[in-house]
Amino acid sequence: MELILLKDLEKIGRKGQVVRVRDGYARNFLLPQKAALPLTQANERFVADQKARAEKRAKIERVKAQEIAKKLEGLKISIEAAAGEQDKLFGSVTAEDISKLLGEKGYQLDRRQILLKEPIRSLGEYTLTVEVFTQVRANIQLTVLKAA
Repeated sequence: MELILLKDLEKIGRKGQVVRVRDGYARNFLLPQKAALPLTQANERFVADQKARAEKRAKIERVKAQEIAKKLEGLKISIEAAAGEQDKLFGSVTAEDISKLLGEKGYQLDRRQILLKEPIRSLGEYTLTVEVFTQVRANIQLTVLKAA
């Protein structure tokens, strides 16, 4: 049976792709789970329309993300944290902390958009990369200061 996939399925195919699967697998799993549609001209038009809408939406979101990235580029922020000897922090500064700080400045970013290899554990200046949208990034400057 030939189907149009509505979801990415491992070992079968990607969303929007036409695949050939066994009848039982299609009837008992893919169709009830709403993971695929039977291959008909109407369903092909439906999927093509959905794909065009998604591409248009992504294009608009990319433009908005590029504007946000321009505003973020070179932004300097600072955060205070408790530190002990040799400028080591008692805790750490995480992407969640940075996200909250940016939220206070008017930039609503999720913690997963702040690319940190590991939490910051010492005082100093850091250059962080923020991924606003897929392949749209900005660099910000973070200064970790000793709390008084």
